Amino acid sequence: MAGGAKETPRQRMIGLMYLVLMAMLALNVSNTVLDKFTFIEQSLENSNHITSQENDRQLHAIEGAVAKKTNEITKAVLSDAQALRKETSKVISYIDELKEEITKATGGTENGQLKGKSDTQVPAEILIGQESKKNGKAYDLEKKLNALAKHFDEVAIKYDTTKTWKPIGKLAHPAKDMAQYKNDKDNKNKDFAYIQFEDTPAAAVLAILSEMSSEVLQNETKVLKVLNDRVGGRVVFDKVVAIVKPTSKYVAAGLDYEATMFIAASSSAAKPRMKYNGSSIKVVDGVGEVKFPAKPAKYDKNGRSNQTWKGEITYTTPFGDTTLIVEEEFVVVKPSIEVNSATVNALYRNVANKLVVDVPALGEAYNPRFSGTNAKVLSKGKEATIIPKPTAKSVVLTVSSGGNKIGTKTFKTRGVPKPTIAFPGIDLKKGISSKTSKLRVRPVADEEFKAALPDEANYRVVEWEVTVAFGTKPLAGPVKITGGKQDFDIGRLLKKAPKGTPGVRVVIDVKKVVRKNSQGQTERVSGVGGITTISVN
Repeated sequence: MAGGAKETPRQRMIGLMYLVLMAMLALNVSNTVLDKFTFIEQSLENSNHITSQENDRQLHAIEGAVAKKTNEITKAVLSDAQALRKETSKVISYIDELKEEITKATGGTENGQLKGKSDTQVPAEILIGQESKKNGKAYDLEKKLNALAKHFDEVAIKYDTTKTWKPIGKLAHPAKDMAQYKNDKDNKNKDFAYIQFEDTPAAAVLAILSEMSSEVLQNETKVLKVLNDRVGGRVVFDKVVAIVKPTSKYVAAGLDYEATMFIAASSSAAKPRMKYNGSSIKVVDGVGEVKFPAKPAKYDKNGRSNQTWKGEITYTTPFGDTTLIVEEEFVVVKPSIEVNSATVNALYRNVANKLVVDVPALGEAYNPRFSGTNAKVLSKGKEATIIPKPTAKSVVLTVSSGGNKIGTKTFKTRGVPKPTIAFPGIDLKKGISSKTSKLRVRPVADEEFKAALPDEANYRVVEWEVTVAFGTKPLAGPVKITGGKQDFDIGRLLKKAPKGTPGVRVVIDVKKVVRKNSQGQTERVSGVGGITTISVN
C-alpha cells in the first residue's frame, strides 16, 4: 500500500474549484463569488462524511478479520487501528470547533449563507492572534495536524509489508515548504497560520478548514487500507487473464503443434513480493517479469544444455507470510555461428579480412562484439575485420553478444600471394624497337586476392634500374629510378646503342616493391622482381 493513492474525480473537481476561487478572491471579485465558497465548503463536508463512513467500514473490516483469527499480529493491528481512528476523530472535531467558533463570531448564518462571509479580521484574530505573539489557534492546529501525520506514517510503515509506503511528513506546511511560494519574495517567509489565513474572508476560511479535514480523512483511509491488508485473511483474485503455454514455439512441417491453455488469476490487493534465484524482481499489478541472459554451459552432443531457475512468490495473510516456490527448466541451445566472406576458408596475414558474422538463433537480440587471438579485430555491427599478425598460423575469433560469450570460430591463415611484374605495351618475346620512347613497369596483383580484397591489392615499384647493354658491356646506364616513379624515358638510352646491331638489349632490375593496405600502412613485398632482359630490334 503506497501513501500516494489517487483522489476520486469528485475530490479532484472540488480541489480545482477551490484553487480557482482562491485565485479569483485574490483579484477582489464580487460578493457573489464569496458565496461560492459556501458551496465548496458544503461539498467538502459531504465528501468528508462519505470518507469518514468508509474509514469506519475499514475499521469494522479489521475487527471482523481479527474475530475470525486472533493472534499477536492481528490484535496489535486492531489496537493500532482503533487508536488511529480515535486520534483522527479528535483532530476532525477540533477543526469543526474552529469552524463553529468562526461562524458564530462573524454573525452566524442566514438562509444557508454566512452573514460575515467577507470578514477578514475576526478569523485572523481567532486563528493567527496578535501579530507579535502569534497566539492564534492555527498554531495549535498546525501541531495537531503534523503530530497526526507522524502517527499515520509510524503505523503505516510498521505494517506495510510491501515496503512502498510514501511518508506523509507533514499535513500543515509553512510557505517555504510550498512550491508555489518558494520564489515569492512577499510570501515565502510566512508561517502556516499566516499563509493560510492572513487577509482571508470567513467564507474562504471555512472552506480551507474543510479541505484540511478532507486531507486528514484521505490519509487515514490509506493507512487503514494498509492495516486491513495486513489482516485481510482472504486474497481476492480479481485479475484474470488467458494463458497459452506451447510445448515449443517451433514445429517442423508435418509434426503436431502442442500447447496447454488455461486461465491465471492475480490479486490487486495481495501485493506479492517476488524473487528470481534469490534476487528481488520488479512486480507490476501482481505480475513479476523474469528476464536473464541464457548463459552457455556444458553442451551435450546435440548442442543443448538443460538448466533451471527458481522463483519465490510471497504474499501476506493473517497467519503471516506465505511463500510459493516455483522451479522452471529450460534448454539452452548452442547457437551456430555463420560466417560470410570471400576469404572465409583462410585469412590473409597482415590484411584486413572483412567477415559478416551472424548468429541467427539470437534474432534481433544479437548485439555482437568480436575479439581474437594472433590478430587485431575490429567490430562494426555484424562485421568483423580481422588483421592476422604476419607470423600467425591461425586465428581464433570469439563472438559475444550482450556481454555473453556465444562461441568461437577458428581460421587458418595464409600469406598474401606475390604480384607479378609486367611491362605494359611490350611483348617480351618479340622485344622492343630501338625507337621506343617509354618503358613502363607495373606490379600486377593475384586475381583471386584482388577480387576478394581490392582495397588490399595496392602495389607499387619504388626502386628499379634500367641498363642498355651489348654483349657483356653496358652501353648506357645503369639508371636508378626511385620515389615510386613507374615510367622511364628509355629513348635517351637507346640512342647510345648501335643501330641495326643484333644483340643489343635492355636489362631491367626491379629491386623493391611495396604494398599499401586498407589501413594506410605500407609494407615491403619480398621475393618479387629481379632481372628481366628485353631484346632491342
